[in-house]
Amino acid sequence: MFILKILSYRQLTHSQRRLVHRFLRHHPSIPSSLTHQPDEHQQWTIWKEQDLQATLGLRIFHQSIQLVNAAYSDLSAFRQLALYVHEKALALSPQYIDVQVIPPHDFGFVTTWNALGYSLSGEQFRLIGLTHERNASLHFKPLSLRNRPLYLSIRNDAVDGSDFLFPYDVAHLDYLLDQGVLPYLVYDEKTIIGTILIEQHQQVVRLLEITCLPQLKNQGYGRRILDTFQTKLRKKNILSFEVFCYSTQQEALRLYQPAAFCDIQVFSNWHRYSCEPVSLTT
Repeated sequence: MFILKILSYRQLTHSQRRLVHRFLRHHPSIPSSLTHQPDEHQQWTIWKEQDLQATLGLRIFHQSIQLVNAAYSDLSAFRQLALYVHEKALALSPQYIDVQVIPPHDFGFVTTWNALGYSLSGEQFRLIGLTHERNASLHFKPLSLRNRPLYLSIRNDAVDGSDFLFPYDVAHLDYLLDQGVLPYLVYDEKTIIGTILIEQHQQVVRLLEITCLPQLKNQGYGRRILDTFQTKLRKKNILSFEVFCYSTQQEALRLYQPAAFCDIQVFSNWHRYSCEPVSLTT
């Protein structure tokens, strides 16, 4: 009889860590840019002798925790690991815990999280858009060693308080660059107004993220960034692109109008565990 052993990422050898990275990359349906670099202190694995069975990690936000980097080859082992990481998350006393299920109706993930008390809280859409000639009124400046601190400051300021987007550090930015992701600072003439994150593999382009400084929101910059992005693709003869959007992001839903897209799919579901006591009324 084989005994399953749970190890944290920091306990792994270099070759075992490489196996975890390959395991996550080969998990179906997840673009590499949407995974997170395993954190030495917040990623766990479960093994049957030398065989990796499952992995799962967590990200800590201001008042919540997000479970990330979930992948498995053995469902029974994953359920054991999920309970272990869930209890780790509870010990940190968050208001709630979120987990993303990709694909959205994966039997193993859904039944595992339902059994632990998680319930459906939102959806993430994958939209396929067609490029059109627009007014390119803004300027995208590529990331460089010189402007990297500025990019991190602007981008992290823009996502502060988000339920799903976490602040980047240098290590995570390097990880994204290794995956082929292209970060840009966005300027309106000489004034910086936000950031954009793009992934391109041959003719497949993904718009991963648009951010705008908080003081400039609701001034039409989101539309202008999207128009400039489309015009740049059109000039390269790229006729379509992908974009991801959460059902709870009302500003993004208004920006990504259905009429501008030829296909809309549910890419993932989000499930939430509420840690706050429920008040009973009589």
